[in-house]
Amino acid sequence: MSLSISLALLGYLLLAVVSILDKFIVTNDRIKPVVVTFYSTAPLVLLFLLLPFKIQPLVTPWDWIIALIAGGSFTVALLTMYIGFEKTKVSHSGPLVGAAIPFFVTFLGILLLHEHIATVHYVGVGLLIIGSLVISFVQTRRQQGWNIQSLWAVVAGFSFALSHVASKYLYDRYGFYSGFTWSRGLMGVSGLVLLLVPTVRDSFRKKSIMLGALHRQHTSAHKIIIVIIDKVLGTGAVILLQYAIALGSVTLINALTGIQYALLIILVAALSRFSPKLFHEEYAPGEIIREVIAVFIIGAGLVLLIR
Repeated sequence: MSLSISLALLGYLLLAVVSILDKFIVTNDRIKPVVVTFYSTAPLVLLFLLLPFKIQPLVTPWDWIIALIAGGSFTVALLTMYIGFEKTKVSHSGPLVGAAIPFFVTFLGILLLHEHIATVHYVGVGLLIIGSLVISFVQTRRQQGWNIQSLWAVVAGFSFALSHVASKYLYDRYGFYSGFTWSRGLMGVSGLVLLLVPTVRDSFRKKSIMLGALHRQHTSAHKIIIVIIDKVLGTGAVILLQYAIALGSVTLINALTGIQYALLIILVAALSRFSPKLFHEEYAPGEIIREVIAVFIIGAGLVLLIR
């Protein structure tokens, strides 16, 4: 197994945990998705402090555009993903994001990077997408299939894909260190733009969970700890995955996102069974069987990708 694949699998394991924490934050704690997005992105502007330390400058206007797309589209992806988490079950909206990312990356990689992979790998990508789609299928008494809220996940998937492909361009041209600094630093700039949203500005005055929780009741201290853990794990996962993209194929690395949601199914099922007060999702009849089948499909896709 290559180093890039190993790093990606570790990164997706971390993201499976982060997905559950994100759901907990935007639902149990009633924090608006735009506020979570702001605090997830704006601090990254501090990466520009690294500019004096051997960071290669962006040479052409086109490179600046690509870097802005890499950072800005990631911010859009986070915002729309959090909105999807807020409105639907994370075990369904998350995998739909996971299916959309490799689908769009495959085409964007060919179109913009002229990246091609072996036929067997395309089959593996297809299986991972199918497995993720099967997981995201909603079956309840009120609904069967995908609803209008699923569009948030599709938009998030496209935005993530666009960011990953643009970042890969920067890594190939400037190396991981410089490319990461520019793309994530400009992501921080796009996060600062969210200050134009009144809800984000109100979070300062109201001493929200992000800023004032430690000065409130004891339960709020637990909330701020959850947020800190969420952001540390999320940052670690992003670094691992972006470095994996820099080392390997952007198409293959993003196809592996299905592994994240296979792990997510296992974690959600375990928490719902053993710690329902902490995290709980209802399962419709036959839903567990369908998700087990999806995990096997994803596993088959993984086998083909790591051959």
